[in-house]
Amino acid sequence: MDFGADSHTQSSSLLNKLRAIDVTQRITADNNPWEAAILAEFARSGVAFTASSPAMESRFYDAVTELIACIKPTGSEQPILHEGGIYHGCWLESTGTINAELLSRFVPSIAAATFAVFAEHQREDGLLPYKLTPNGPVFSQIQLVSPLARSVWTHYSLNGRDKAYLAKMYRSMAAYDAWLAEWRDTRKTGAVEAFCAFDTGHDLSARFWHVPDSPFNNDTKAYNPDNPVLPFIAPDLTANVACQRLYLARMAEELGEDPAPWRARAEQSIGALFEQCFHAEDGFFYDRDRNSQHVRVQSDVLLRVLACEVGDDAFFAEALSRYLLNTRKFFAKYPLTSIALDDPRFDPAYDYNSWCGPTNFLTLIRTPHAFEHHHRHVELTWILYPTLSAQFRSTRFAQTLHPFTGREGFTEAYSPSILCLLDFVERLSGIQPRPDGALWFTGLVPYQIEHRDVAHETAYARTVDGHHFELVNTRTHSTAYRDGEVLFRAPKGVRIITDRTGTIAGLIGISVNTITGTLHTSDGAIDFTAAANEQLHLENGAFTRLHNPGLVHPTY
Repeated sequence: MDFGADSHTQSSSLLNKLRAIDVTQRITADNNPWEAAILAEFARSGVAFTASSPAMESRFYDAVTELIACIKPTGSEQPILHEGGIYHGCWLESTGTINAELLSRFVPSIAAATFAVFAEHQREDGLLPYKLTPNGPVFSQIQLVSPLARSVWTHYSLNGRDKAYLAKMYRSMAAYDAWLAEWRDTRKTGAVEAFCAFDTGHDLSARFWHVPDSPFNNDTKAYNPDNPVLPFIAPDLTANVACQRLYLARMAEELGEDPAPWRARAEQSIGALFEQCFHAEDGFFYDRDRNSQHVRVQSDVLLRVLACEVGDDAFFAEALSRYLLNTRKFFAKYPLTSIALDDPRFDPAYDYNSWCGPTNFLTLIRTPHAFEHHHRHVELTWILYPTLSAQFRSTRFAQTLHPFTGREGFTEAYSPSILCLLDFVERLSGIQPRPDGALWFTGLVPYQIEHRDVAHETAYARTVDGHHFELVNTRTHSTAYRDGEVLFRAPKGVRIITDRTGTIAGLIGISVNTITGTLHTSDGAIDFTAAANEQLHLENGAFTRLHNPGLVHPTY
């Protein structure tokens, strides 16, 4: 398994740096009694990172430090994740869903507690609080984006499959589904309605011009009857419920119940979504107002719907080409914008809480699921590269980025931004546990997009089920280790897929270029050719094609 002296020297140097890191010494924690336990749990994950760039390495541990500072008790002695920055509390649209979903790979006990606290404060009629603050739960809007059931299922699948915990969350989410069906479908379309801007977390978005921020009388069941456009049949809320129901079906089956009713309800939701909100000519999802007009503001609603697993692979590819990878639409230099760039209402101002233009970190951390669900791994890297480039030169973990310059915007110590850095590093250059029981070892490194090119190199570690894995990425090759011994070596530009013990199951071409090379393992060498996004399955010492969706190029 020799790739030459230069490659071996580079790998050894990075590996020695990685093994010398004491994570507990790199993280500055306060003296709060709960922080020592959280730091110890993070350390047990085995996650460590080093890079040829000291700035990259430093920002990684800054992120871990600030993440731990975002975890604190709220209304009880049990610490939970907070949104961070100016947001003092835990929001269902973000902290209690996608943020905690990412956290479950690093500090799973806090992720579990964060999900559960919403169920514990559920109202008797089934309504979940939209946020939890030091002063208690708040119910004045719904504020849904990422599907809670998907996040809970991911946590469950990654962390021991605790059926008692799953049953508790399942019952809570089933009751919430019934509440939404009763109170947020006043027009009896089978979809879900928004009564205000805050229902979707789209503060200051042109999507909600001439719509109040809050429900009528701050009552979650009411909208202002004098408003000329409300209620909106909302595509993101409807897609959320559809996805919820698909994952509730999985949970029902796991718990020994009949999943068929949930799947039927999910199909009804998808039908209502397309009937009410899809504009066939535009190929876009819009709100439908009380006058049956589409609210033709192109916002990140499209990505929200796609992240809820709506549409097949061809539908997603069309959305990529026409919108998400279009530099007139959402594919800014630092993508993805919150309003289409060519909309006259687009405003890149990023120094306040705006969803009318700037790139928001909540959008960014919601993005990978949509892309990976449709095997669009290479196209996703075009989002990861500029985001990490901006974050590695930033001084704050802000809510927003300027889409043209990458400068950090509003607030600081914001947990979605913090988790974005940790997640994107792991997806691009690290070892990522997957809910299907796989591990991904990704052989890429952060790409320098500002000023002169720099060939970065990285090393990453993670412990899974008692095995300690390490991955070293140089400018030419990736080398992985299991419990100190070489597991495999491969050329740069592929993602190696293993099970949780490190047994190799396949690989994915993760580069724009077709990668032709050799995978070296203790069992021998296997030649391969992998095109962009092509997934190969390894069986009996040979690769066979599993997926080959091709590549969707940027458009203009």
